[in-house]
This record gives sequence, structure tokens and C-alpha cells, in this order.
Amino acid sequence: MDDYMKVSHHKKNYLEQNKRDKKVNYLKNLISRILISIIFVLSVCILTKISDKSLSFINKYLFEEIMPFTKFNNWYQSNLGNLLPNNNENVMSVFSSRELLTNPYEKYEDGTKIMLTKQSPVSLLMGGIVVFIGEKDLYGNTLIIQGNDGIDYWYGNITNVGVNLYDYLEKDTLVGEVSDDYLYLVLQKNGTFMDYEEYLDQNKN
Repeated sequence: MDDYMKVSHHKKNYLEQNKRDKKVNYLKNLISRILISIIFVLSVCILTKISDKSLSFINKYLFEEIMPFTKFNNWYQSNLGNLLPNNNENVMSVFSSRELLTNPYEKYEDGTKIMLTKQSPVSLLMGGIVVFIGEKDLYGNTLIIQGNDGIDYWYGNITNVGVNLYDYLEKDTLVGEVSDDYLYLVLQKNGTFMDYEEYLDQNKN
């Protein structure tokens, strides 16, 4: 009985110590992230004061263009952990997004009109960050994902969007469904619209 009590006591002490260590490590990581974020903000502020070139560069990439969130987030995650909320707990992956690429399609404006069955679910061709949700001329309600591959994916004519701005989502995540029986898909990289057939050729495997 005494041996059992000793083992139980040691086990309790071990669990309590492990719990304390986890709290300490969490606080250390949190403080590190906060300090690095502060350094980043201060660095940007200092750069704006150094020269007009630095100021124009920051204005161009932070205010005039969409900031490359995915590149920064990928670097941040690999070094410091999650920067943005991963919304995969709230949405589902029900089928491979590659099924989208096998459907009939036709050229439409700067992108492609993909024929689907009515109210088909739409899942992401590439993981990335939600940078826009709203109406786009000629495309209707549109969701834009800044993909991990450097491509901006526009999903137009969709409804029942179940994600939020700046959510980080994995490939194949279900994000909504088409309003009718077609999806507008626009692919844009470095400000240039991509040819859909070239994209298909690059993604055959």
C-alpha cells in the first residue's frame, strides 16, 4: 500500500511539474512572438523615416498592393508557429478540389467559367489566406485566396461562404457552393492574369 501511495505521489508531482513546464514554455513562446512583432513594426516605422525610397517602397507593398501574406505567414509559421487562425476546425474537406479541374469550361473575361451541377460545393485548389470576400463586377460574390504557390485564386459566383477574412485554409477545404451551375475561376500571379489551360497543363499530376 505504501509503495502504491509513493508511486501515485510521484506521478502527481510529475504531472504537476509537466503542467508548469508547459505553461512556462507557452509564456516564453508568446513573449518571443510579441517581441518579434514589435521589432517588425518598429523596423517599418524606422524605414519610413530613413529615406523617401524606403517610404515609397513601403507604400507600394503595404498600401497600394496586396501584401504577400502567405510568404510572410509561411516564414512565421516555420519559425514561430501560427500567426493567423487556421479555420479548418470550422469547415470541412469533403472531396478533392482536383475534381474542379476535370469539368467542362469556357473562357470568361479574365478567367474561366467552369460548368458544375447546381449548387456544387467548392473546395480550394491551393491552401492559402483569405484576402477578399465580396462582390466583384462580372463575377458576382467572390472569394479570393492568396495561395501558397504565389497565385491569387478568385472563386466567383459562390454563396454560403463559410470562412472569414484572413483565415488560413488548407488545400481541399470546403469554402462554399456555386450559386447556380457554374463557377468563375480567375488565376492571377504578380498582377498578371494566367491562362487556365496552361495552369491545367502544370497541374496534371
